[in-house]
Amino acid sequence: MTKDTDNKFLNVGLLILVTLLVAKLISALIMPRSQKRLPPVMKGWPLIGGLIRFLKGPIVMLREEYPKLGSVFTVNLANWKITFLIGPEVSAHFFKASEADLSQQEVYQFNVPTFGPGVVFDVDYSIRQEQFRFFTESLRVSKLKGYVDQMVVEAEVIEFLTSQLFLLFTTV
Repeated sequence: MTKDTDNKFLNVGLLILVTLLVAKLISALIMPRSQKRLPPVMKGWPLIGGLIRFLKGPIVMLREEYPKLGSVFTVNLANWKITFLIGPEVSAHFFKASEADLSQQEVYQFNVPTFGPGVVFDVDYSIRQEQFRFFTESLRVSKLKGYVDQMVVEAEVIEFLTSQLFLLFTTV
């Protein structure tokens, strides 16, 4: 009786294995392959990838991998895949890519708390472009120089109020 049960389990296991292999073969033949060339991937341990090397020192890791893999390569860091673009000739692709090719909104979601909701990376592309135009104008060197006097006045006011509060609490 146990020999029949063992044979059934073996047959079911083999059937599942063969089914998976055939399905993989059929999908490889039928499914069109992407025409996009993906960047090379840094070799690393399964699952953790280059996480340990990255944590030891990302600059050292990048300097070691750049000569081997070139100016564009991917590093697996646990469950994230991070692609590095090193140098101005390839970095331009990142900054000038269309929203359909490279979504800055997805990449920079961690910055939403920095700017607040409804600002920069928490809005759709057209509004973000409008906001960037505003930021670009406000952050020009000539404009930044004009902010210095205002910042000095604000710092002096804060210093004065702080000293007055200190005096108020120390005399009571």
